[in-house]
Amino acid sequence: MRAHLSKKQTLDLQYKKEPKQARAKATCHAIIQASAQVLEEEGYAGLTTNGIAERAGVSIGSVYEYFPGKEAIVAAVATRLVESMLAKMQAALQHAETLALEEAMRTWIYSLYGISREEHRLLKVLLFQVPFIYQVPAVAGMRTELFRLALVGASKTREQYLIQLSRESLYLITTMTGATLLQMALMPPPGLNLNAVLDELTQKMLQWLYQVRDENSAQASPSLGQDSTVS
Repeated sequence: MRAHLSKKQTLDLQYKKEPKQARAKATCHAIIQASAQVLEEEGYAGLTTNGIAERAGVSIGSVYEYFPGKEAIVAAVATRLVESMLAKMQAALQHAETLALEEAMRTWIYSLYGISREEHRLLKVLLFQVPFIYQVPAVAGMRTELFRLALVGASKTREQYLIQLSRESLYLITTMTGATLLQMALMPPPGLNLNAVLDELTQKMLQWLYQVRDENSAQASPSLGQDSTVS
């Protein structure tokens, strides 16, 4: 899903001036919010600084006071989106941790899908149309943040459900589940019942966890083989 780069680019994706006062923060918020709306409606090709200024209700001078160009504004849009999604995922994980395992897994998977689906229009533009999207630090670091969340969840899984996952298994679960849910959110498969797909994914993840638990229990049990025989 990486947008194509025709050549190696080095872009200024930072604020020109960091907003500190309330009025400045409000102006930047309006610019970022307006940019997100234009991106959803017209795509990256339709985004211009003049259009952003008009939609945000600010002067073009205000846009360039805080941003060097539209690329930096898009980076701010992407950063804000990533931060919002991660915060929602953190809250969903905390809620899931209060539930029994099967309901926790189902709640977690449905929550991840819902969070991605809620922002699918903007996500689709950013991922498919913005050629420098993976140069944005927040986007480049999202996999790391997702794995960090998974590690937190795994520690709770070990404590509450007595299931100890290796980092390798956890990586596979995280990437496979995340990729499937993102694909479903951005490009829902035609002719399939999405709830049935989510339920099936839940069951597959639970089967994996139960298998790991059984293997851990078997390894912890005394061997009944050759070592236990008495000569």
